Amino acid sequence: MPAELFALSNAFLFALHNMLTKKGLKYSNPATAVLTSLAVNVVALWGVSLLFLPVEALTASGIFIFVLVGLFQPGFTRLLTYKSIETVGVAVTDPLRATTPMFSAFLAILLLGERMTPPIFLATVLIIAGITLLSLRSGAAKKIRLRYVFYPLLASFLAGFSQILRKFGLAAVPHPVLAAAVTATTSLVVVSLSLWVGSRRKKVLALNKGCFPFYLAAGLAVSLGMVTIYYALDLGKVVVVIPISSTGPLFTLTLTALFLKGVERVTLKIVLGAALIISGVILLTLWK
Repeated sequence: MPAELFALSNAFLFALHNMLTKKGLKYSNPATAVLTSLAVNVVALWGVSLLFLPVEALTASGIFIFVLVGLFQPGFTRLLTYKSIETVGVAVTDPLRATTPMFSAFLAILLLGERMTPPIFLATVLIIAGITLLSLRSGAAKKIRLRYVFYPLLASFLAGFSQILRKFGLAAVPHPVLAAAVTATTSLVVVSLSLWVGSRRKKVLALNKGCFPFYLAAGLAVSLGMVTIYYALDLGKVVVVIPISSTGPLFTLTLTALFLKGVERVTLKIVLGAALIISGVILLTLWK
C-alpha cells in the first residue's frame, strides 16, 4: 500500500472521527470525549502491538521519542480540537486544523535553517485569507470569539512540531502501530492528570449511553487514523504525505453536509474559506 493512500485514508478517518465526536458532544463534553477516545486508542493499539510485534521492539531506546511526542500529541491537540468543535463547529475546525503544514514549514525555517520562499509567503497569505473568511461568517458565527479560533490553531502548531519528532522516531523504531500506541498512552496519562488537577474537584467525566456509541466509534476511527499517518510517514516523504493528509476538510465538508444537517450548516463562505486554506497548505508543502 503506497504512502499516498495511507495519507488519504488518514484524512478521511480524522474527518469521520470529528463528525462522530460532534454527534457525541450533544450529550457530553470535550473532556469526556478526549479521555474516551484516548482510552479506546490505548486498548486497540496496544492489543495489536502485543499480538503482532516482536518483543525487542518494545525495549528499543528510540521509543522514548514517541513518549516525548505523546506529551502533547495527540492528547492536548485532540482536547483543543474537541473544544474547537464544541465552540465553532466541525466545518470551521477542520480547515483551521489543516494549517499544521504551515507551522511545520516555519518550524523548519526556525530550527533547520530553511529560508522563506515566495511559495511559502503566498501560501501563508492564502491560509490567513481563509481563516479570516471563516471568522467573518454571519449568523450564529458572530458568537465566535478570537479565543475559540485559537484552540485549533494551537492544536495545529503542536501537531506540526510533532511531525519532525515522529520522522526521527520512525527511523529508530520502524513500527507505526507501536509508535501510535506509545504516543496515545503518554497522552492519556498527561491529559488525565491535567484534567484531574485543573478540574478543582468538579465533575469532568460525563460518559452516558447517549455519547458512548459515538465516542467509541470516533476512538476506533482515530486509532486507525493514527496508524495510517505513521505508516505514511514511514513509507513516504513528509512533503508528499502532509498535503494529502491535510485534505481532511474536503471529507469533513462532505460528511457534514450529509450527516450533520440538523447540527451545522455548510455555507458558501465556509467552502471558500476551506478551499483557500487547503490551497495554501498544498502550495506550502509541495513547493517550499
